[in-house]
Amino acid sequence: MRNDNIQKGLERDASIISERVPEQLTGEAIEGVKASLRRFMGENDLSQAKIAELLGISHTVISTFLGGGYKGNILKLVNRIVSLVNSYARKERQAEGKVFVETAVAKKIGAMIIQVEAFSAEEGKILLIVGDGGHGKSVCLRQYAEANKNSVYIALDTTMNSTGMFAEIARRLNVNSSGSLGVIAGRIARMLKNRQVILLLDEASSLSVKQLDQLRQIVVVKGRCPLVLAGNSDLLKTVLQESTKRGYESLDQFRSRVLAVLNLDELASDGGGGLYTAEEVRRLYEYGGIRLTGDAVNTLRRICKTPKSGRLRTCSLIITALHTSGVVQDAEIIDSKMIIAAIGQLRLLVEGWLPLVADREETEQKIAAVG
Repeated sequence: MRNDNIQKGLERDASIISERVPEQLTGEAIEGVKASLRRFMGENDLSQAKIAELLGISHTVISTFLGGGYKGNILKLVNRIVSLVNSYARKERQAEGKVFVETAVAKKIGAMIIQVEAFSAEEGKILLIVGDGGHGKSVCLRQYAEANKNSVYIALDTTMNSTGMFAEIARRLNVNSSGSLGVIAGRIARMLKNRQVILLLDEASSLSVKQLDQLRQIVVVKGRCPLVLAGNSDLLKTVLQESTKRGYESLDQFRSRVLAVLNLDELASDGGGGLYTAEEVRRLYEYGGIRLTGDAVNTLRRICKTPKSGRLRTCSLIITALHTSGVVQDAEIIDSKMIIAAIGQLRLLVEGWLPLVADREETEQKIAAVG
């Protein structure tokens, strides 16, 4: 592949637009924008209120624009509407073929959640799902929550203190989230005790010992609710700290409620081929009429087994970028050489962790030997 093939493909893809700003804002042109907006709303099941939210304007502006009574800066509004429509179109092109694939990882996560729920009759139990970025934890958890309506998926973030965390849990449970931490926690515990709910908390790596203990007390003990915590290895390190340290005494109680730990890092690094089979890799990344060669499949599987590489996330980025390449579209295949070339052309920040670029000839020999 030429050194600029992928870059040109990405630039060409970015230049493709579905809507243009009219050169002259005649009455006919404005009606055309209105028709495009209505069609866009219908195709994506978006309300006027949601369009206004996406544009950062009031619902009234969209309503009066579609109704013909808008008196503001119409050129500015039309520009924003066209930009929104084109942005959605670009995202749809990138998402082509990327449907959820029920891999062995997804099945394993689902089975473990069901097991934790089954053991939570008298008091809640805890499941820890541990693994670095790119294993597909979040996708699997969101999909599980989508398929099982008694599950509530929440992505935490490092800005949340305890009050913020429990307020977010309350909002997702349709519980009043106002008041002090104690008041919010009490409402959550009462609600959980009277309902069959599974709480899935993602991005839990930065939770403190105190926050883990609060979740144990409120969700697991008082709410009798199964709790799933997902994060990277930092989560497990926190849980396994010495409870003899001052302030860490509650870890004994927390660990006594942990039914299982699913460590995806360990499973990925075992000698049995990793987390994803060749068939699963093909189901994930063969789409749009483009086929993966055997060595390409082995290369992607090898990335999935490499710590700090971004794993599936990096594989998805590489394959998506390759789909924009004219060389790939003409050949209708992706091989290992193309993948290695793409890593260099994209200048991926995780390149230093990928075992595929330092010595290409040696790498290709090793790839051929991977089962």
